[in-house]
Amino acid sequence: MRKVMQIDKVIESYDHGAVDYEAIMLRYWHIDREPLIASLQLSPGQTVLDAAVGTGLNLLAYPEGVRVVGVDLSHKMLDEARKKRVSADITLKIADLQNLDFPDNSFDAAASGFTLCVVADPVRALEEILRVTKPGAFIAILDYCKSQDPEIEKWQELISDATSQLGFPTGKIKWNALMDYDQLIYNSKLPIEVLLDERTESPNPFLCGCRLLLKNLKS
Repeated sequence: MRKVMQIDKVIESYDHGAVDYEAIMLRYWHIDREPLIASLQLSPGQTVLDAAVGTGLNLLAYPEGVRVVGVDLSHKMLDEARKKRVSADITLKIADLQNLDFPDNSFDAAASGFTLCVVADPVRALEEILRVTKPGAFIAILDYCKSQDPEIEKWQELISDATSQLGFPTGKIKWNALMDYDQLIYNSKLPIEVLLDERTESPNPFLCGCRLLLKNLKS
C-alpha cells in the first residue's frame, strides 16, 4: 500500500526547501501563472483565497484592487511570499487547507497552485475550498496529476513512494505522483461544474500536469 504523506513531515520538508523552492520550480516546473489567475475574472473589491500560497508564485498575477488571502502550513514559505512586491492587497496566514478557519462563503474565488497533490486528503481540501467560496465562485487549479497514458502511469507508480516520502529534489518538495484528478473532479460527487480541463502529458513522469477551472455549484 502506498504510504500517505504525514502532515508534519510535509511541513518540515517545505520549511527546509522554502529558500530554494522557486529556483527548483523555475528549473523543473516553470509555468506562467497569469492565465491561471486571469481565468478567475476577478474585479476590484473582490476577495480571493490562494490555497496554498507557498512562496507566492501566484501573487504577481493578481490585479490591483483585489484582496488576496494566502494560506499555507509552512511559515518559511510564507516568509518568502512576504518578500514579493505585488499590486493586490495581500494577507498571509498559517492555515490547514483541510480545516480552514474561515466562515462559509467568505471568498469570491479561489486559486490553487501545485497544492492538492500534496495534501493527505484532497477531497477534504476541495470540500473546504467549496465551503469557504461563494455559490458560483470560480476555482482555478494548476497541479501535477496522474498520466492518462498507462505506460507513463507505470513510471509514476515506480516514483510515487520517493516523491511522497523523500521528495524531489530529495528533502525539498514532496507530492503524490499518482494524484488522480479524474477521481477528484468527476467521481467525488462534489458540487462543481468543470469549465476547463487541460492536461499536459509527457514521457517524463515528473512533468504530467493539469490546469482546471471549476465553478462552485453549491446552493
